[in-house]
Amino acid sequence: QPTHLILVCPPHSRTTRTPTMLSRKIIVSILSLVAAIAVIDPCAVDAKKNRDVPHPHSGVLKPYQPGAFDLKLDSSDEKCLEAGKPVMKQSTPKDGEVGGGAICVQDVDAPREAVWSQILDYDKYKGKVAKVNEAKNYVVRKNSDGTSTVKTKMVLGVLPGYSYTAFYDHTLHPKQNSVVWTLDYEKTSDFDDVAGHWHVEEHPTKPGCTRLFYACDIKLAGAVPKPIVNILSKSALKTATSWVKKNSEQTPEMTAPSTTFGFGF
Repeated sequence: QPTHLILVCPPHSRTTRTPTMLSRKIIVSILSLVAAIAVIDPCAVDAKKNRDVPHPHSGVLKPYQPGAFDLKLDSSDEKCLEAGKPVMKQSTPKDGEVGGGAICVQDVDAPREAVWSQILDYDKYKGKVAKVNEAKNYVVRKNSDGTSTVKTKMVLGVLPGYSYTAFYDHTLHPKQNSVVWTLDYEKTSDFDDVAGHWHVEEHPTKPGCTRLFYACDIKLAGAVPKPIVNILSKSALKTATSWVKKNSEQTPEMTAPSTTFGFGF
């Protein structure tokens, strides 16, 4: 929970205080209060932070590779997906890795085109995705290798008094039916690092439907209250796929912007 600061005025004493003494005390109190708020509330220093300077590093989390996830779904997983619920799985560790990451799987009763239309509509995430207060693309380009790059600024209002600004560098891989992303390390984000992956497949048994896979690792900077950690970790995985499912099924006729991103179905 955010800490609330309460200023208590001391009782009057018999000591005579000159205007200069009082002014100094007031200035010191104000500076101390500002410093305390800056530690408690990351929003307080947001306006002063220069976002156009490079991030402190160029990546500490291992980026995801485009393509299918290496995981298996059993009969209980399939039953859960059939009921419209998401399934949380652990991916198989790669060579040299200690353990795999958490992945959310969701079946969507809509074509892949409709699913991609929701995922790629980054400018419209506000109002669709919970806790997104701002979303704006600042770079959109098609690359010579057939991939596309989309860089997006997003502001997440996690809890009252806590918001996080992040600059994402998405790479879209149409041939692998995937989008992977990290931070844009040319700008300063509030998260220490991020690595994510969307993968979209035809449903194995239901024509015209989609099986959606999502993973996102977030490394937070400094000490963070536990409720915020919970919101930004596993609980965020389920909500990440649920909004895509809801909006895709409401507008199954939507198509992916193939002219921009090169998706062809």
